[in-house]
Amino acid sequence: MTDFVQGQRWVVDSEPELGLGMVVGMDERTVTILFPEVDTERRYNAQQAPLTRIQFEVGDEIQPREGEPQIVATVHEQNGVLVYETQNGQLVVETMLAGSIRLNQPYMRLITGQLDKPNWFHFRRKFDNAMTKAWCSGLKGYLGVRANLIPHQLYVATSACNRERVRVLLADEVGLGKTLEAGLILSRLLKLERVSRALIIVPDTLQVQWLVELVRKFSLYPSLYDGEGYDFGNAGVHIVPHSVLITEQENLLSHDFDIAIVDEAHHISMESEGFAVLKMLSTLLNHLILLTATPEQLGAESHFARLQLLDAAKFTDFDSFISQENTYAELSKRIQDLPAGKDQLVADLGLEPGDDEFVIKQLLDQHGVGRVMFRNARKAVAGFPARICLPHQLEEDGWDSKFEWLAQWLKANPKQKALVICHTADTVKECELYLWEKHGIDVAVFYEEQTLIERDKSAAYFADEERGARILLCSEIGSEGRNFQFSSHLICLDLPDHPELLEQRIGRLDRIGQKNDVSVHVPCHPESDTAKQLFWYNDILNCVEQQNPASTAIHDKYWQQDSLSWGSADLAEIREELAQLQLKIVEGRDALLELNSCRQPFADQLAQSIADFEQATPEELVSEASELLQFHYEQTFDGIFSLIPSDKMLIPALPGLPAEGVELTYDRDIANSREDLHFLTWDSPFIEGLWELLHHSELGSASVAMLPSRQLPAGHCLLEVCFDFMIQSPAAKECLPFIQESSVRSLVLDVGENDLSGILPESALEANLQGVKKHLAREVIKSRKEAIPQWFKKAEDISVAKKSAVQAAATERAQSFFEGEIKRLKTLKAKNPLIDDAEIALLEVKSQAVQHAINHAAHLQLSAIRLIVITPAE
Repeated sequence: MTDFVQGQRWVVDSEPELGLGMVVGMDERTVTILFPEVDTERRYNAQQAPLTRIQFEVGDEIQPREGEPQIVATVHEQNGVLVYETQNGQLVVETMLAGSIRLNQPYMRLITGQLDKPNWFHFRRKFDNAMTKAWCSGLKGYLGVRANLIPHQLYVATSACNRERVRVLLADEVGLGKTLEAGLILSRLLKLERVSRALIIVPDTLQVQWLVELVRKFSLYPSLYDGEGYDFGNAGVHIVPHSVLITEQENLLSHDFDIAIVDEAHHISMESEGFAVLKMLSTLLNHLILLTATPEQLGAESHFARLQLLDAAKFTDFDSFISQENTYAELSKRIQDLPAGKDQLVADLGLEPGDDEFVIKQLLDQHGVGRVMFRNARKAVAGFPARICLPHQLEEDGWDSKFEWLAQWLKANPKQKALVICHTADTVKECELYLWEKHGIDVAVFYEEQTLIERDKSAAYFADEERGARILLCSEIGSEGRNFQFSSHLICLDLPDHPELLEQRIGRLDRIGQKNDVSVHVPCHPESDTAKQLFWYNDILNCVEQQNPASTAIHDKYWQQDSLSWGSADLAEIREELAQLQLKIVEGRDALLELNSCRQPFADQLAQSIADFEQATPEELVSEASELLQFHYEQTFDGIFSLIPSDKMLIPALPGLPAEGVELTYDRDIANSREDLHFLTWDSPFIEGLWELLHHSELGSASVAMLPSRQLPAGHCLLEVCFDFMIQSPAAKECLPFIQESSVRSLVLDVGENDLSGILPESALEANLQGVKKHLAREVIKSRKEAIPQWFKKAEDISVAKKSAVQAAATERAQSFFEGEIKRLKTLKAKNPLIDDAEIALLEVKSQAVQHAINHAAHLQLSAIRLIVITPAE
């Protein structure tokens, strides 16, 4: 006879919906149970009651009748009644527990016969293992990005994120993907939970473009600033324009953002009030990212001021900064001369001897500004098209003549799309009117007086392959930030005042992803100002058919804007000075920066590791989920699938997907060419959301199966028990890359003491297990009810021992990693002024936090349990 005590809590095996019952009376033959949740009282035969005692364990969550849920820290017993001491020191007698109970504790579900089919158990375990591999890969934050795997972009993002405080200037040349690099950094920091609130400060014209990029490429859904009264308090990513830096200063400085990303940072001049706000903001943030393709366009002083935003403690003296920069030409030359002079170089700079690659790595580590600035050059990146400068001679010099030429070009090239840029909005409107009234040509326009929504509609109309506009007429604001590489024709109805602005225009088309040569058309009269400018840019500065970083300084020195000429200077001398400056840039600081901004072979290996990991897609799991959760899923085309929710689903909605369903792909190439498709990877909101939903639900957590076997004794049972290795600490996410086993599995035979999980791995079991009808499974449990607790205790003890092994291995990996990084930084500190004690101290604190969390904040939480009945093999 079971010993019942008044006040104990029990559940009915066959009717768990009655909730948590309480013993209110008993005699020699019967026990009376009150079920407060349904206000019902039942009487049962005391010796054959279909009841299971509910006893919570340490780490379980309990719900008192009043107050918030509590976590059990200690369990006491007094006269047969349990008293739970919670983590906050509260004592909760089991009589004080709420009547509602969700039997999502796997052990309770097994004992009470609340079972799932074996395929649910297998699916749960398979999903858990797959997500563990994703975390252990060290690639979280990169796997779900809808973009090509370009080594230099991945290298920049990884190098930045490897620092405790991410404070960098992204200064890649136009078209190399600074926005994508910033997005990669943000995506990774969010996945690792190093940031939760992000502020993105962009030119007013690029707000919606950033919104679209973050949604399409990173599955991030930011809030877009919409004027006075905007709520800065909600968590997540906020996009605000440059123009509100001053008016929203108080909100920006008081809302505890973790990171700020400032696009086109050179537009915020160092003398402006907006720059003063950035300076105050920089002191409040752990992480700061500045983007500019032209870091020195406004002079070395402005460039130095932006570097001070990133690290005011290191960039303190402008003259010392310039002096240090001037030493890099000699250092770059000595690198290029290797292996000649290597021994002397090692001796002069106190380097460790080694092969050329090892010596260069040490030199790059010492490169001062390379710690905070990344600048990749187009010449080092494969895949760019050629540029072709195409002057078109006009008989008259006037706007109508240019507009007419444009109309005739469109008629002669009926299948081509062209980006047309001129300096002012008035010219855009005049051209639009001319083309419509004279030739009936419909165009898309893009200029300052339009709203953000109107500009984005125009850009979308131009981008539409089938029904879109043939040309997009832009004022100068269309030359920054936008990507129109689906077109390969740029038509300049006039030319900008500066070569940097011309490069911005060309950069809208000449980008990674451009599949054709880029033609730069300039219609002009031979004696016009435009013709003079084109001669200067193309024939003298050589900055139309290629990027020429030396062109800016020469233009600023010789070009006289008021007369549109180079004054009295000799052209041959200008060309010679340009060539010398270009050589100096190639051999000087920029050469070191470029080497440091994409170190090989690491960059290529990183891209390849992502490609290799993606070979195993979530497709098989999604297919299994469709059968278990009952949503519609099928392949519609090669590499393309349709996923549609149904009325019969076991869950109300699919995470991260619209109610009407989606078309999706697991193939990165298809995803890059079809933005209308969802790109499903291990980082996708749908996969992560589905795993979270399953991981925190009862589905698949308790099961019974049969195992036909010739080796194991028929009629006996195996108990398979799976525990999650959980870490409750702020450093939990930082621990995950070091934990290669996030689940501890034990398998015990009813008459044995040893762990059989190594002999019978999950894959072997799944291949041979057979299902059991629910009523038979419950009979099996009922017949083994008294013995199952003993088997579970054996499995639990084995799992606890395994937990110690997991902790030891994870600690060893973490210790090795952090010791290596700290040693490297200490070595560099002696030679690189941008590495200080604070950076090393942060890493030491993180190392201690991670190791402490692994060893002292880890516990096992039962996630799944399965009773396996051994039967004779046929």
